[in-house]
Amino acid sequence: MEILIPIALIAAGLLLIAAEVYLIPGLNVVGVVGLVLITFAVGYAFSESGPVGGLAALSGAAGAGGLMFWWMWQSGAWNRFVLSTHLGRDRETTARESEQRARWLGRVGVAITPLRPTGIVEIDGTRIEVATEGEFIAAGSRIRVVAMDRRRHFVRLDSGDPTAPTA
Repeated sequence: MEILIPIALIAAGLLLIAAEVYLIPGLNVVGVVGLVLITFAVGYAFSESGPVGGLAALSGAAGAGGLMFWWMWQSGAWNRFVLSTHLGRDRETTARESEQRARWLGRVGVAITPLRPTGIVEIDGTRIEVATEGEFIAAGSRIRVVAMDRRRHFVRLDSGDPTAPTA
């Protein structure tokens, strides 16, 4: 009779875990309660039936749990836990955007807003957001795009040197 208590608790725990996966995914409380029930059932079997009964309960719970997880895997229930779409960007799009952004390198423009150290400049009729290398630049100043990273362009005050490349 004492062996029926761990068996019932293990079965209840496995049912709660299955309910967590199929009926109420995302709650996690039901699955954790099921895991606690299984752990309690194995501990109870060890304390009441000794090492032989405890090992039998442990192996039975592991076997039944393994079968349940295999069945869930085969039924596709675990696919709901894994994002199957690819969120990365393709290389062509990244290269095209980088090439479009690189066209501003070396160009001269005018600061529309004060650059403290970020702000808006206008180059060839297009406004872009830029950052300085740390210094403040007043609105209306001539600037030159000197570098870029993945997120922004960096500018300096234009020296007005006609030999400097204008791209």
